[in-house]
Amino acid sequence: MARSLHLKDALLRILNADSHIQSPPDLNMAVAPLFNENKEVLMKKSFIIAEISSNHMGNMDLASKMIEEASKAGADFVKFQSWQEKTLIPSWKDREWYKQTELTDDNHKFLIDVCNKNNVEFLTTCFDRKRIGFLSSLGLKYIKVASTDLASYTMLKEIRDAFEFPIVSTGMSKKEEIENASTILSRKGDFAFLHCVSIYPTPIEKLNLKKMEWLKQFTSFVGLSDHSLGIEGAQIALSRGASFIEKHFTLHRSLPGKDHRISILPEQLKALCDFRDLIEKADGELNFELSKEELEVRDKFIGRWGDNK
Repeated sequence: MARSLHLKDALLRILNADSHIQSPPDLNMAVAPLFNENKEVLMKKSFIIAEISSNHMGNMDLASKMIEEASKAGADFVKFQSWQEKTLIPSWKDREWYKQTELTDDNHKFLIDVCNKNNVEFLTTCFDRKRIGFLSSLGLKYIKVASTDLASYTMLKEIRDAFEFPIVSTGMSKKEEIENASTILSRKGDFAFLHCVSIYPTPIEKLNLKKMEWLKQFTSFVGLSDHSLGIEGAQIALSRGASFIEKHFTLHRSLPGKDHRISILPEQLKALCDFRDLIEKADGELNFELSKEELEVRDKFIGRWGDNK
């Protein structure tokens, strides 16, 4: 009983921290066109996905607050999960949780609107083939496919045909399954593979980031769906050229639900986004012209020991 009161109080504190988080949604507003750049431009960037998953607990006020905080931290995408509880197999446990956290059609439209108002891209994982048509009708360019469905080849073909850019996680997948998925996805256009280790949480020594490098043979866009604690694993992946980083995100780790305990907080998300921005600054452009500052150093020091040529 005491724990329930603690969790309720924590949720109330989060929601009351900003009383203006929700305004009447414009359900006809189009998805924010944040990523209309060409392929060459996209390949130079790294995008951060704040994975809310079901951490919203079915509460749209909490979901709105999480979108707002993810945007403030610098995330490019805010990701949810789309399913219908009625399509779960009869023997599946925790049905009540899936029912409570299921996003209705109006929930999806509302969350897209909140994302637009916060200048962050809405993304969702499609767990249910019967949701593909609806999600496609929302005008989404990007769609996420969970590791559990990388080898669901019929579903993968339908997603490939319905969306412009699938982002597919590769956790718990065999080598031949990844190769088969690549063959299916590459028949239409670009897609991303996210390296993933399906251990919750993932020890840093089991991240196996060399496998992310291996994925580059299949697509120009690879990344990490990271279940390790903290942001160090994601930072290493960014340093290795990850196009996408996905991290579970929460406002309070004490909230109920299976993902809060492995999720990063707003200040960690900001640190991750700042690190991404620092890498992009350090990378710069491939330019062989010497800067004014370097020319001055050249003129001063070359030849100071006489003619060594």
